[in-house]
Amino acid sequence: MGFLKNFLLKQKASKDRKAIQGALDLHNRGEVRRDGLTLIHASHHLEIEWRAREVHPWDRASESKQREFLLAEQSMADTDGALSRLFNELPEVDVIEFSVTHPDSGLRILNGTVERACQMPCTRNVSARTRLWRRGVAVTIPFIVAFALGSSASCAQSQTTTTGPEADASSTSTDLFVMIGSDFDRPGLLPRANYNIGIGHTFALLKKDPVGDELTFGYTYENAGAHGFFHTAFGEHTESAGVMKNFSLPKTKALTGYTWIQSGITSFTGNPHVQNRLDSGVSLGAIIHFNKSSSIWIQESYSKVVTVPWYTTSSVGYTYSW
Repeated sequence: MGFLKNFLLKQKASKDRKAIQGALDLHNRGEVRRDGLTLIHASHHLEIEWRAREVHPWDRASESKQREFLLAEQSMADTDGALSRLFNELPEVDVIEFSVTHPDSGLRILNGTVERACQMPCTRNVSARTRLWRRGVAVTIPFIVAFALGSSASCAQSQTTTTGPEADASSTSTDLFVMIGSDFDRPGLLPRANYNIGIGHTFALLKKDPVGDELTFGYTYENAGAHGFFHTAFGEHTESAGVMKNFSLPKTKALTGYTWIQSGITSFTGNPHVQNRLDSGVSLGAIIHFNKSSSIWIQESYSKVVTVPWYTTSSVGYTYSW
């Protein structure tokens, strides 16, 4: 259907060109002379104006300077994509004259006249801002100010993240996590179910502690019976406390890492008497942040229970933070 649509639009453009040539052929309209006006160039011109989108709801609580900076970046990316799609959807259009207005004030923030022949290739190494600049798109003074103030606000925020009581208080959080995974008991690779639920809290006073900045408490159920992923009378029930160290990864905010040290008491059930053992473990994991409240944890753990062979655990879980 898309091929047929483009074919019909190109046919229409060809008919329009013939109609224009016919209008310039004066001898077909009663002129005595046999010549006419020579067509040098003809183009279809589209004038369009749209209102920019608001920033993402996750960022609307940001400071006004930072919000305007995000709006500027988003609007440029949206404009670059919209121009490319307009040329693709309207093959008969050769020139687009457009303007973009601010979603709140209604002021013009972007405008320009872009020719089809000046389209920039969509390459990963060229930003939307650069592509628009090469197309001749004009950026208004409010947008330039938004970029300048937003950039300075970002630098100032990064320099003062760990200074002052307000910054320290804002960096604390509470995490409620639920994780499922599989133990691989040694010797061999004997799979066993591992289900974990717990809560943790990040303390500002521990931000510079090399061991960890978040204290956790959790409960873990591990099946020790013959059916690895189904509940049996033989189980390990562990209550443990731990300390987690969160750290950022370069060039990304959507992904962070952590180390986690835990220790607690494991109770073996299903025997004539409940057996209690010391359980200790270390974990290395990554957090995929969907927004400020929801994230996915992926981790690999090494654990050792006294008098029991060591085992590793691969887990994935959901975390709600506030």
